[in-house]
Amino acid sequence: MLLAGHLAKVQGLKGEFLFHSVMDEPGRLEGIQGLVLAPPHLNLESAEAAPPARTVALRSFRWHQDRPCLAFKDIPDRTAAEPLKGWALWMPETAAELPEGETFRHQWIGCEVFIAGRKVGEVLRLDPGPAGYDMVVMRDLRPGRTGQRDIPYIKAWWTLDLPNRRLDLDPPEGLLDVNQAGD
Repeated sequence: MLLAGHLAKVQGLKGEFLFHSVMDEPGRLEGIQGLVLAPPHLNLESAEAAPPARTVALRSFRWHQDRPCLAFKDIPDRTAAEPLKGWALWMPETAAELPEGETFRHQWIGCEVFIAGRKVGEVLRLDPGPAGYDMVVMRDLRPGRTGQRDIPYIKAWWTLDLPNRRLDLDPPEGLLDVNQAGD
């Protein structure tokens, strides 16, 4: 599942929510089947939805003061909506459309990282970085090394072969040793 956003606050008396979207086009939610609401602490990115998470269907979508506003079929009024404030809305990965050459962050997890044909690590996760680059968090598997290395995802440095779970890295010299003293 992919995170679509969070129910920010209840809007009005008809069970509508202002929606904090993390997707580019929240209007696309209208045609998507298999939406799931889950408490914010449940991460459904790689897990199946289980109670208290619940499958929902959109009753309506509209814009309210430049923000998406959603209502769900089984949430008829403000009283039913209030306990769900802050919950996350998830969508099936199959409903997402990626441009050519784009990937989902979770597809990288567990991939082996190679430099000049030699295995040097394994991807633990991708974190958004402050400069707009994702940070590839890699478990360092080089001999005599331990810990993690944060490597910016700069397209020119990486060659992706996700079907074979392999990432080739061509970093600037010394990049992996920048925080070596912290091991």
